[in-house]
Amino acid sequence: MKKRLVLTLTTLLALGSIAFGDIQSPPGHHYNWSRKLSRGVGNLLYGWTEPLDIYRRTLRSEGGVAAFSDILIEGPKRMIVRAGYGIYEVATFPLPTYKLTYRPPYYRKENIDPWWGYKDFPPEIGFLGGVDYSRNQGW
Repeated sequence: MKKRLVLTLTTLLALGSIAFGDIQSPPGHHYNWSRKLSRGVGNLLYGWTEPLDIYRRTLRSEGGVAAFSDILIEGPKRMIVRAGYGIYEVATFPLPTYKLTYRPPYYRKENIDPWWGYKDFPPEIGFLGGVDYSRNQGW
């Protein structure tokens, strides 16, 4: 009787763990072919906003002379890199190319170092899109 009870409890525990297993999405679930195509088209259409973003970031951190220099040197370089990745991603969007996934192939560390990393999509220019603050007033 005791063996039957232990076997029944073990079976129920095993079935319970199967039924309540982790059914979350895998880590890269939102990187699929349509997002890769969207990134490529976004990089091609809005890659020209990189020099303006570089100017804005450099102006805040280092001043006007450095910002003017970076808009002439670093801005066009990042714009060309965006265009190249845009052509690459539009041409290969049906295929999982980067490490057999649809993740972006460029260096992404914008959370650690926003200066050198590239975001998935080009920066937005304007007052309302992609704001870095919340609606709460923090004094």
